[in-house]
Amino acid sequence: MDRLDAMSLFVATVEAGSLSAAARRAGIPLATVSRRLSDLERHLKTRLLNRSTRRLTLTDAGQAYLAACRRILDEVGEAERTAAGEYLSPTGELVITAPVVFGRLHVLPVVTAFLAAYPYVDIRLTLSDRITQLVEEH
Repeated sequence: MDRLDAMSLFVATVEAGSLSAAARRAGIPLATVSRRLSDLERHLKTRLLNRSTRRLTLTDAGQAYLAACRRILDEVGEAERTAAGEYLSPTGELVITAPVVFGRLHVLPVVTAFLAAYPYVDIRLTLSDRITQLVEEH
């Protein structure tokens, strides 16, 4: 059993609200969905879903497992996006100190381009010709 596929199917089933809706969304037979969920429950040695003819309800173990599955699937998706180069835009603060003339001629154009590319980064640019103690002042 592929555990990530089983987790995905479990989450999809809960979100769809029924086995038949999950089967339609996944494009697989209802019997396959039912068998895979039963295999997952057997692997975990616990019941995740209470099935009735009208609806599915999560057991306590199912609720905890659902939260864990969503977290894990989000992490896997993030890892895949990172590996594919679709990482999230950097955020945070960048502090730059430079001499006035050098800053105006060289740093300011680069900072402007950087901000256009990474709008969620806050830049604090200090241009000063005096000798500064960077660690103490920042």
